[in-house]
Amino acid sequence: MKYAVIKLGTKQFTVKEGDVFEVEAQKQPLNIDVLFLSEGGKVLVGSPVLKDVKITASVVEEKRGAKVRVNRFKSKSRYHKFGGHRQPLSVVRIDQIGEGSVTNAPTSAKAEKAPKTEASEAKVSAAKPKTISKPKTKVAAKEPKKAAKATPKTKVKKTEVKK
Repeated sequence: MKYAVIKLGTKQFTVKEGDVFEVEAQKQPLNIDVLFLSEGGKVLVGSPVLKDVKITASVVEEKRGAKVRVNRFKSKSRYHKFGGHRQPLSVVRIDQIGEGSVTNAPTSAKAEKAPKTEASEAKVSAAKPKTISKPKTKVAAKEPKKAAKATPKTKVKKTEVKK
């Protein structure tokens, strides 16, 4: 039996071919990271992901989850506020689990590095400023704070009130 542990969105799922499950709303194309693959007796574990495993998946449906009620209440003041929230969800179906290239990886000409020439290396070395590091010195131990001086209390003169 072939199954995989994948990371889709912020959650991890154990999936087989043909599985259908709900996950928070996803953009197309799906960005699936394969963390673990088991096929018969063969086990592949990524650190953190397997880059040579390909999983094809498709979004079957976009929908909203169950309503979550929100209630704000303050006692003795007649304050009641009610609201709610419905989380957008995507229903995803795993079409195929196999080994191959990275899943949904964008291919571009920029990904392939051009061979370095002397001129390009000279530009790179000229662009980097040289930094001079300062010698590290030991920080002197902080002196304890001096106690605040007590201010003398002012004497209040008592005056007699004449009637």
